[in-house]
Amino acid sequence: MKQRRNFVVLAAAMLVAAAPAAPLDWAFPGVGPKPAAIPPTRVYRLPGSAKSFTEAQRRDRTHALDWLPNEHPPAPRAVLAHKEGACGYCHLVNGVGRSENAQLRGLPVDYIEEQVRAFASGTRRSARPSMPSDYMATVARTVSRAELRAAAVYFSRLEPQRHAKVIEATTIPRASPEGFLYAFDPSAREPLGNRIIEGAVSAERHRLHDPHEQTIAFVPTGSLTRGAALANRGTAKSPACATCHTAHFVGIGGESPSYIARQLAGFRARTRNDPGAAPMQGVAATLSDAQILDLAAYLGSRPPWTRAQMAASLANE
Repeated sequence: MKQRRNFVVLAAAMLVAAAPAAPLDWAFPGVGPKPAAIPPTRVYRLPGSAKSFTEAQRRDRTHALDWLPNEHPPAPRAVLAHKEGACGYCHLVNGVGRSENAQLRGLPVDYIEEQVRAFASGTRRSARPSMPSDYMATVARTVSRAELRAAAVYFSRLEPQRHAKVIEATTIPRASPEGFLYAFDPSAREPLGNRIIEGAVSAERHRLHDPHEQTIAFVPTGSLTRGAALANRGTAKSPACATCHTAHFVGIGGESPSYIARQLAGFRARTRNDPGAAPMQGVAATLSDAQILDLAAYLGSRPPWTRAQMAASLANE
């Protein structure tokens, strides 16, 4: 049997034969209102970068916006350019990802390849219709094995980074969907309620695919304590996350909270049905919306795991 390089290992949970639950709406903000038209010749620059790109280049998914080429090793061709979409356009050339997609830094080569194949075959889909997931499937069906292997090796050699600053709150700046996350209006406030609302510190820098972009994830007060109990101790129905992901939460710690919530929703709805998904399907089937929120908040607040911790986790499989 081919050894799985997947940090989602067998958990002590039985599959629960329940109807798939609906996804959590707040985790799927969508694109928001149509922005005003921008001339394709408009030129953009970022602080600290000697490069510039036009609006036409910003829209061109076949080429990544490599603002800071000196901050990463030489990237393979598929990361920088591809006929259906460059890996680095969405996941960024440094692989840190954005709220609407995964961080690829430090993930095992076999795992990255397996997930791309799952998108191509349709066994990995979003729990709710999602343009980023649909676009990923299109790219996955056209990338060659050699291109995929080169990109996977490149990303696997980079150290993971924390994605978002997680803040507990009861009220937040008024939020509206924009570019698959939220934009904040500091002139007004609204109740957070039972949601995670994640948005860029600067919506413009997010739009420009700034590799130094930072996000803020507002989470309900008390969710971090509740999430810590679930992640570290589990429940009578499901094991602790630490059982498989270790105390360092390898593969998930420091990831975007809204991304984590979408993946748990996908496992629960079994739209994430890729090879090896069954253990997580069984775990996620026992989770309520509130528990998914608490887990996503806590795991997103944790320090990012390291490549050394990933290697140690794989060695113990």
